[in-house]
Order: sequence, then structure tokens, then C-alpha cells
Amino acid sequence: MVFALIALALLVAVAFFYLTKDRRDRGADVMTHAAASVDRAASAMGDASGNAAKNLRRTD
Repeated sequence: MVFALIALALLVAVAFFYLTKDRRDRGADVMTHAAASVDRAASAMGDASGNAAKNLRRTD
């Protein structure tokens, strides 16, 4: 009887991990993508302002 309960618990655990391994947290993925987009935009603005400052130094 104990062996059957342990086998059943193991089977349920394996089934749980099998069913949930391909699921991803879509909300977290969306937030991470949005944060990365903002980071890339801020980096592009920083690069553009640095280039503009460099061009102003050259012309003066």
C-alpha cells in the first residue's frame, strides 16, 4: 500500500512538471520586452546627444 502511494505521488509530480515546463509567464515577458525597449531608446538618445555635442565642439 505504501509503495502504491509513493508511486502515485511520483507519477503526479512528474505529470505536474511535464504539464508546466512549457508554460511561460507571458506578463513577465511583456514587461521585460517593454523595459528593454525603453533601455534601447534611452541608449539611442544618449548616443545621439553625444554625437551632437561632439559635432558642436568641432564647429566651434
